[in-house]
Amino acid sequence: MKKLILIGLVLLAGCRKIDTTPTINLGVQAKSTAIAKIYPIVTSGTVNVELNVTEGAKYSLQVTDLLDNELKTYGFTADKNIYTRALDLSDLKNGDYNIILIDISGKESRANVIVKK
Repeated sequence: MKKLILIGLVLLAGCRKIDTTPTINLGVQAKSTAIAKIYPIVTSGTVNVELNVTEGAKYSLQVTDLLDNELKTYGFTADKNIYTRALDLSDLKNGDYNIILIDISGKESRANVIVKK
């Protein structure tokens, strides 16, 4: 009986609380190429994309379906390190879509949005 109690105490001592808070992975891969924030995540029209980029660098912002079929592409040169862009998704059907930021070296940062009308 003493062994069972001791084993139980050892097991309890080794337990730790697991954080079960839901998080959204925005696929941040590099400081110079990152989608920092997208809002709203569920939209019927426009979605705002806040990007961490390098001032003066060239980027491509793509909207794809979940099979990575390219639906829209926006090219731009960042005029500041935090760059915000509104994307009109009102012409897309209901569903999940990827927003992909690509820098000139090919590094990507991805996030997901949902179009629901």
